[in-house]
Amino acid sequence: MEEALKNVIEEIKHKRKVLEQINGELKKYNIPNGTINSIARGDDRIASLDSPLLCLICLAVYTITGIQSISPYEYYSDREIELSKKNLGTSNRFHLLQLPIQLVDVTMIDLENYITKIKMSYLVQMYHSQLITYDYETQRSPKFKRTKNGVVPVPDINKKSVEDISDHMLRETYFSDMITLNVYSTDVEPLHYNEKNKTLTINSRATISILDGFHRLQGGVRAVAINPDLDLEMILSVRSYDTDSAKKYFGQINTINVVKPQRLKELKSQKYSDIVVRDLQKKTDLKGKIASSSKISEVAGQLTTFDILSYAIDKVFDPKTTLEAKEVSSYLVDFFNYLTGLFAQEFIMNPNEYRKGYINHPLMFAAYIRIAKDFKDQQTDLNKIKARIDKIDFHNRELLEILEDRRGINNNRNRNAMIHYFS
Repeated sequence: MEEALKNVIEEIKHKRKVLEQINGELKKYNIPNGTINSIARGDDRIASLDSPLLCLICLAVYTITGIQSISPYEYYSDREIELSKKNLGTSNRFHLLQLPIQLVDVTMIDLENYITKIKMSYLVQMYHSQLITYDYETQRSPKFKRTKNGVVPVPDINKKSVEDISDHMLRETYFSDMITLNVYSTDVEPLHYNEKNKTLTINSRATISILDGFHRLQGGVRAVAINPDLDLEMILSVRSYDTDSAKKYFGQINTINVVKPQRLKELKSQKYSDIVVRDLQKKTDLKGKIASSSKISEVAGQLTTFDILSYAIDKVFDPKTTLEAKEVSSYLVDFFNYLTGLFAQEFIMNPNEYRKGYINHPLMFAAYIRIAKDFKDQQTDLNKIKARIDKIDFHNRELLEILEDRRGINNNRNRNAMIHYFS
């Protein structure tokens, strides 16, 4: 779509009457006059346009030119187009901000470092007012796009990440996070702090660039476009660094000790089955026994992994809503408390002494999830768990082939085989 819009604008950029007609269409959606001219001149990059704005620009160009390749109906649903008309128009009704602007309730850490809280909607307003810029010198390496006017840098944006952030903001499940702005100037004093009133003024002719949190800001832009009344407060860090200091700061905050993906999954708990495992960690004797990584620590007495349990619950119980997840959780909490209570030596007191017997093998917990489902479906009394486990022949050849398979506990075929064996 972006490429199609570029090509059409290239064709019409010298047709003044056509551009005026397109601007007339854009006015209907409260999009500032001259927007299309700015794009045609190359002042605004199409790649940096927000999705609702891009949608309406394409609609206006299509309405005037009739060029099918730019029809938004080829790229957006009717609902998305209507939401763009309604919400972008609403979000553009605020006046464009100009410097100087004043932030309130600000704490000064030192002369180059300030902190406060700020509405995401106000940050979006600053962004739409083109007060917040993206400085390629102090940010991640850009992507480069070839245009008819040459190769230009564009921010390297993970659109899926932006959509995820935006969706959490709209669902009110997003935890307030920090956005860091850098305010600097070589010509004027960029900031003025009033210690008595605790206000921070960003002075005229200062440059504001985003130093950390660009994806968060883009998520906010998308969220406010969909819900102009978004009520979300963010932590705002304001720095005043020259380019070299800004580069060093960006390097410092991005010197990351990588978190293992299994641990990230556990922390985020976004799948419904993950919610169940979190409850098992907190409400059963498996607390401290479920490894966050891809393998267990026998020294720590761990029995299975977060991912094995989550996978098995997803396959066997398949919870589709939070309510279903809570119902599954309620049953499994009772099931595992009975299981570990009836086999306390094997699971709680001395698990390492029973490793060779396989009863507490990590993959067996996929089996226990399958058995729990059978108990639930057949309304079997949980007191009969011991009799059911005692019937398992842990030295059965077929079972041993699964437990001792060289592909290991993280292989989904082994997990599926275990679930199938106990079906």
